[in-house]
Amino acid sequence: MTIVDELLELCDQTIGALPQGDARACVQAVRVNLERPLQVTVAGGVSSGTSTLVNALLGQKIAAVDAGECTRVITRFTYDHHERAEVVLRDGAVRGLALQNGSIPTELGVPPESVREVVVHLSNRGLEHLSIIDTPGLDTVTTENQERTEAFLGLGTDGVAARDTATAIGRADALVFLMPHLREADARILGGFRDLYSGTGLSAFNAVAVLSKIDQLSRSGDPVAAAQPIAERIRVEARGLISAVWPVIGLLAETAACASLGEQEARALRDLAACGDDLDREDLLMTPDAFIAHDGADISRTTRQQLFELLGLFGLGHVLAAIDDGTTGAVALGRLLATSSGFEPLRRQVIDQLGARATLLKCHTALCDLRRISYARNADGDEQVALHRLRSPLDRIEFDPTLHDLRVADALQEATTGEFRLPDVLMADLERLASNTDPMRRVGAADRTEVSAGALAAASRWGSWSNDPRRRPADAQRARAVKTAYEMIWQAEQAATR
Repeated sequence: MTIVDELLELCDQTIGALPQGDARACVQAVRVNLERPLQVTVAGGVSSGTSTLVNALLGQKIAAVDAGECTRVITRFTYDHHERAEVVLRDGAVRGLALQNGSIPTELGVPPESVREVVVHLSNRGLEHLSIIDTPGLDTVTTENQERTEAFLGLGTDGVAARDTATAIGRADALVFLMPHLREADARILGGFRDLYSGTGLSAFNAVAVLSKIDQLSRSGDPVAAAQPIAERIRVEARGLISAVWPVIGLLAETAACASLGEQEARALRDLAACGDDLDREDLLMTPDAFIAHDGADISRTTRQQLFELLGLFGLGHVLAAIDDGTTGAVALGRLLATSSGFEPLRRQVIDQLGARATLLKCHTALCDLRRISYARNADGDEQVALHRLRSPLDRIEFDPTLHDLRVADALQEATTGEFRLPDVLMADLERLASNTDPMRRVGAADRTEVSAGALAAASRWGSWSNDPRRRPADAQRARAVKTAYEMIWQAEQAATR
């Protein structure tokens, strides 16, 4: 029996012992989520580019990026061979929603405040093992949007948020958080995401940040390179909350991933590149209005508008400079955009690394939620007995060797909250170990041949620290769990080289 099967059986036993009510509904929600694909939630401030990034992750321009009713509700993208969209209302009713030219329409046909979420089923191979959730922007001019998103993340405490919290339990197995820089509100949301799941491991183990809108940092240079120092500062300031900070030009990532730049657009760009001198181009790219209204190269205003929507001012300048240097054709320009966007490292982490950890992350979420539910304060006598019985089997499941990485994640979460205090070198070890799947990255090795030695050295560091008589018993136990993880990496490398 797999760990997932054990958790499903435990949920079934608990549901059978609970009367109708909130506790039973919460356990049922955990059970449903265990059988779903991994839930990756994309969130961020208003106009931070969440929908644009979702389109890039999907490789399909389907999430609405313009203001409209659909941008005011949670949208979940999941796999199905029969493509369709559905509006799920708060009363449980489901209504069909016709896609328009392969995209979500701007109007939902019902008041947005009556919508729990929009579910879009796509025959998209990227969704076979995970679902991607697009959320309304946080810190918007309306508190309603913020409540919806905070509720989905599990942060809501009142109003609409409170009504959504029970159904949102466990849905965010992993978080991709967009920010232009680490604003106070961004830190608060990341901190709230951590605090709500305090002691449960929601941390750098399954959260990544995206530094968005970086094309505004540099018009002539490389915005991705210019953003790296900012990304490093954010990574340090949000230490323990996120595994990485990736600078990304979302618009270019979307255009490249969705293959939106065709030969017709490539020809128009070639004609633009051949028109005028450097001063003309500088005037051309001064403002969006200047570009769209320009009357050179015999290119229509509609085509200019389309090019601007695909590339933005930075992308236009970058592509025109590449054409000057001999890059032509939609395929070559698409490759240029993909490289320049900075998107590929993020795509690998979200799709490949989180996808590889899908079962572990779902089990982790279920264990966290069931543990929290078992301590529900508002349960009555019979409910309390049934919920209390969850704890012993949860203890047994959590110590299954196949879930050892969860103990590493717990140690990181406790270090993040200050419950588990570590010297900087060990904190760096722990972040690296919990946030990666590749053995080289986990031990900080520069070469595959160094993995065994790196794992042994790290195990020795953690063993020495845990054996210090000044350590609290709980801290020594956490440290021994980390030491064991390094020993397991060493053993796996030894077995692979025999």
